[in-house]
Amino acid sequence: MLSKSKTFKSFKESIDSILSKIHQKTIDGRAINPGDDEWNTSRERLMKVKVETGIMDIFPINWQLADHLIIDELTSRDKPHPEHIEFAKERN
Repeated sequence: MLSKSKTFKSFKESIDSILSKIHQKTIDGRAINPGDDEWNTSRERLMKVKVETGIMDIFPINWQLADHLIIDELTSRDKPHPEHIEFAKERN
C-alpha cells in the first residue's frame, strides 16, 4: 500500500478482515446468497466499519456497497462458486 495515512490503513484493514472471513457456502453446502445469515452478518459488519476523524466517526459503507464488496470478494477468489458468478452477472 502506498498511502501513509493511518486512518485509511485502519479502514482498509477492517474491511479486509471482514471480507477475507466470509464463507462461500452455507452449512448445508449451498452458495451463500443475500438473506442467508452469513451474508447478512457480513453486510452488517461492513456497514459498521467506521472512519475515525477525531471529531466524529463516519460510516461510509451503505447496504449497496456492502453487498457489492461481498459479491466482488466471492467472485474474485481462486475457485468462485458458479452461483456467485451468475449472481454477479445479473447485478451488472
